Amino acid sequence: MFTILVANPKGGAGKSTLTTNIAGMLAALKQRVVIMDLDNQQSATNWLARRPDALAKIMPWTEDSDMGELRDFAPQWMVIDTHARIRRADRTYLLSRANVVLVPVNPSVFDIEATAKFLLKLHQDPNVQNGRVAIGLVGSRTDSRTRIAQELSSFFARSGLPVVAYIPDSVLYPQCARDGTSIYELPRARTEQQLEAWQPLVAWLKSQIARTRDIKRSAPQVSATVSAQAPR
Repeated sequence: MFTILVANPKGGAGKSTLTTNIAGMLAALKQRVVIMDLDNQQSATNWLARRPDALAKIMPWTEDSDMGELRDFAPQWMVIDTHARIRRADRTYLLSRANVVLVPVNPSVFDIEATAKFLLKLHQDPNVQNGRVAIGLVGSRTDSRTRIAQELSSFFARSGLPVVAYIPDSVLYPQCARDGTSIYELPRARTEQQLEAWQPLVAWLKSQIARTRDIKRSAPQVSATVSAQAPR
């Protein structure tokens, strides 16, 4: 199961919007998706409760979930929506489960400052340091014509991390949140601009799937090499 962790220490950064639209995108592609909602506001959980039965099923993964039902569902993807202030122990645990971390950032000096500190903490995690977990940055509600958007781009460039998407602000996202759907499940005529903005993120996720497969294939070879070189 490929696991996407959506995290940022700043409230209102767009974590739930990113979580629900990624889950909706994958479900629309006939992938089996579960959402783990760790946000105290339970925005993603409420979104799931509003999701129309006619749309592809996305399951919640909670402490109350029927594990037998989850096993039968056989999820291929997990998307984890986090709350703003993740404790160090929780962050360590989640990074041990994740394949990638998506960090959405609003074009605001407060968001940039909070995210800079958060990225330093992420870089200290062994799973990030050894390359097992990749980090991707997402510009939320970004209008490239504004000065603060240019400052956000400069911050991203200084981070040295890949910027996987700039998501423009749109009334479509609140509508999707209200209706339990995603931009990938609306008529294409309404979403063309937004879908174009999401394409770099989709391409990055595809590259990370390939990277994860390469890591898994190389793991037995690494173990064998270590065993062969171990002193007898």
